[in-house]
Amino acid sequence: MPQKPQPHQRSDQPVLGLVLAGGEGKRMGGDKPFRDLGGKSLIGRVIDIARSQCDQVMISSNAGQDAFTQYDAPVVADIPKPGQGPLGGILGGLKALPDGVDWLVTFPVDCPIVPLDMVERLLAAAEGGGVKAAYASHAGRDHYLSSIWHRDAHNVIADLLAEGNRRVRGPLIALDALRVVFADKVSGPNVFTNINTSDDLKALDAALSEQL
Repeated sequence: MPQKPQPHQRSDQPVLGLVLAGGEGKRMGGDKPFRDLGGKSLIGRVIDIARSQCDQVMISSNAGQDAFTQYDAPVVADIPKPGQGPLGGILGGLKALPDGVDWLVTFPVDCPIVPLDMVERLLAAAEGGGVKAAYASHAGRDHYLSSIWHRDAHNVIADLLAEGNRRVRGPLIALDALRVVFADKVSGPNVFTNINTSDDLKALDAALSEQL
């Protein structure tokens, strides 16, 4: 059976999960967040994962709240404006952090399988290393958008965007972010499997079906 996300024991430090759903998904023909995967939308799956590991969840999108009414999560727009790539979404999420919550973890909508302790391990690495950000790495590939950001990263990201630097790696370097290696070996699809095209979606859907 496919592994279902369950609440995972984590630090007492509150964490907010941000589902990055603002991309146009042109390589998939649009509407990426709402594409079906195993009978559930991609965004529905990722929200479930985020909720199992975080205290609160928000959605990053410029489509507005009405586009996501069924998911019962606040929607935050990019800052300073649309068209800044994922960093604009992350900046919007950091700006929207409520009082008492200092950490934001990002979950790309096209990455529906992550370790069940991802948030716990990213937070432990960042706090233990005394840094303001950390990101996941698996099987020799870095996943900059599966990452944790302290609210103090806001100004660093804002300054880079103002300079026209929209690469997510930029603020991670500036913040001396720690690379957290996930060596998890699981049956079925690999963690951090990324879905960019319709063929990717079909392949993952078939792999999940084999586990039923």
